[in-house]
Amino acid sequence: MKVIFAGGGTGGHLIAGLSIAEEITSRFPNAEVIFLGTNKKSESVYIEGRGYKFRQIKACTLTSFSRLPVFIFVSLIGIIHSLNNIIKIKPDIIIGLGGYGSVLPVIAAYVVGVPIVLIEQNVIPGRANLLMARWVDCVLCHWEGTTRWFKKGCIHVTGIPVRNNIIRDKMDIADNVLDLTSQKKTLLIMGGSQGAQVINKVMLQSIPRLKSLIPDLQIIHLTGKHGYKEAKVAYDKMEIRAFVSEFLDDIGIAYGLSDMVICRAGANTTAEISAVGIPVIFIPYPYATDNHQYWNAYELAKRGGALIIKQEELEPERVIELVSNLLMNDDKLNDMRKINKSLSKPFAAKRVVDKIFQTLEAKRPKRNIILTRTVEGSETRKYIKKDEPYLTKIL
Repeated sequence: MKVIFAGGGTGGHLIAGLSIAEEITSRFPNAEVIFLGTNKKSESVYIEGRGYKFRQIKACTLTSFSRLPVFIFVSLIGIIHSLNNIIKIKPDIIIGLGGYGSVLPVIAAYVVGVPIVLIEQNVIPGRANLLMARWVDCVLCHWEGTTRWFKKGCIHVTGIPVRNNIIRDKMDIADNVLDLTSQKKTLLIMGGSQGAQVINKVMLQSIPRLKSLIPDLQIIHLTGKHGYKEAKVAYDKMEIRAFVSEFLDDIGIAYGLSDMVICRAGANTTAEISAVGIPVIFIPYPYATDNHQYWNAYELAKRGGALIIKQEELEPERVIELVSNLLMNDDKLNDMRKINKSLSKPFAAKRVVDKIFQTLEAKRPKRNIILTRTVEGSETRKYIKKDEPYLTKIL
C-alpha cells in the first residue's frame, strides 16, 4: 500500500501528517509513505529526520494581484510535478493536510482519479481546504463547529492526532533533561513553530514581577529562532531557574512539568493543550487568515479551560495579573485541567486512519468475478484479477 501526504507551509500541517503516518505504519509496517511539500528546507529536514520520504513540489501563495503571472506560472509547474510524482508512485490514496502546499497535489490527484481525504485542524477551515473540498471524497476535522462549513455526509469529526510524545509518565517528567524540578510552579511560554517576538518581549518584562509574587516560580521559554540570545541573557540576569531554547522536540516533557502555558492558538497547539489537560492563556496570532487562531482558542475559553489575551491588549500588567492569579489558585488550575482534558480526543489517530481506509475501500476498483455453477447447483466463484492500486486501474 502506498500513501501520499500533501501539505506544508507551516509546521502544524506536517505535525498532523506525521502523527497520522505513524498510525498507518504501526498498523501496516509494509506501507510506503511519501510526503509532498514545499521548497522550505525545514520541511524536508523534519520529514526525512523521522524516516519518511519527502519530495518537493513548486508552490506559492497569491499575495497581490501584481504577482498573478508568477503565481500562475509556479502553479502550472507545481501541477506538472505533482502529476509526475503521482503517476510514478501510483498511490492508493492521497491525504491533504491543508495549506497552500496541499492544493496542487490534490488537484493532480483529482485529475487522475486517486481517492482524496482532507484533514482540517482549525475550527474555521482554511481557504485551501474550502477550495479543495469540492473535489475530495472525505474531510476529517477536530471540532464540531467545523462541520457547518462542509457538505453533510462528507465531513466527519474524528479529532486530529497529536504527537506520540505529548503525554509522558511521571518518571520521565521527574528525571527530565531540562534540569528543572517538578516541585516548583512552572510556567511554559512558547510562540508556535515560527516563534513570537511580541510574546517574548512582554514576557521578559513580566517575569521579574512574577518572580517576586511567586518565589518558587521556574520558567520554560521556547523563543523560536529569533529572540533566543536576548532571552537567554535576560534570564541569566534575573537569576531565575529557567530552561531557554529556540525549540524543544520533546515538548511532552515541557507540558508535563508545567502548571500552565502561555502560547499562540494554532490548531496543533490547541489539540495538544486539551490532550494533556493543561491550563492556558492564549495569545492568538492576529494576522492569521479569517482570525482562525482566535476561534481555536475560543473553543477552550468558552468552556472555562483557557483565557484569551488579544495581541493588541498584551501588556506586562495584564500578563502579571492573570498569571499570578492562576498560579496562586490551585483550585482554579485543577478546574481548568479537568475542562481541557474533557475536550481531548485520545483515539483520534485510530479514528482518522479508520476513516481513511473506509474511504479507500469504498473507492478501490472491485475485482472481476466469473460465476459458474456446479451440477448440484451450488455457486463457485473464480477471481480473474487481484485488487490493484487505484491509479493502476485508471492508467
